[in-house]
Amino acid sequence: MGDHELASVAAPVEPVAPGTVARRHRRLTGLSGLLLFACMFLPALQGGEPVTPFEAPLALPPYLYGLVFALIAMSRTSGGLAFGVIALRVLAGLFVLGSVVLVVLVPPAGIIELILGTVLLVTVGLSNTTEPRVAVTGIVLSLASIVWFGFLSVTPDALLGVYLSLASSIGLFAGCLDWLRELVVAPAMEVPRAVAAATAGRHRQ
Repeated sequence: MGDHELASVAAPVEPVAPGTVARRHRRLTGLSGLLLFACMFLPALQGGEPVTPFEAPLALPPYLYGLVFALIAMSRTSGGLAFGVIALRVLAGLFVLGSVVLVVLVPPAGIIELILGTVLLVTVGLSNTTEPRVAVTGIVLSLASIVWFGFLSVTPDALLGVYLSLASSIGLFAGCLDWLRELVVAPAMEVPRAVAAATAGRHRQ
């Protein structure tokens, strides 16, 4: 064994930060999230004339969540994952605030959205968030979206945007479920600790 081979064997193995793990779910999660976001600009329901979700602010959360999960899936750094967590918290907070307004306008629907928004906020957490909790947040969101778009898809007013939203929600659910499965095999650190480790590594270089 030569000196070069000895040096290779003796070299320490660096821990892999959660945002840099080669997750196989990324393509499915990313594409599904992007498609869901794009559906925000497609005709969804026929109401005298085609209505797009972009015209109804209270209907935007699923599409914005799709964008955030797409960006998280495409990010290869722990810093990107941390920013994604912040975005998820902000979205959940806005979701809760919007549902409070909806409770005043349409109480039954508002209460359901308030419960869902609270569940999403509690799932992602306000501190010490881990990558598995992010994946579970995606599962909860996509399941709720499947139920919602599935309901709309059987109505006579459903248009292309609803069907594509349902398909992309199913893809996002499958991607996040595979993400969680991968995390069971290769556990990840807490997001704040991962960011700190990555920052310390850059300072040492």
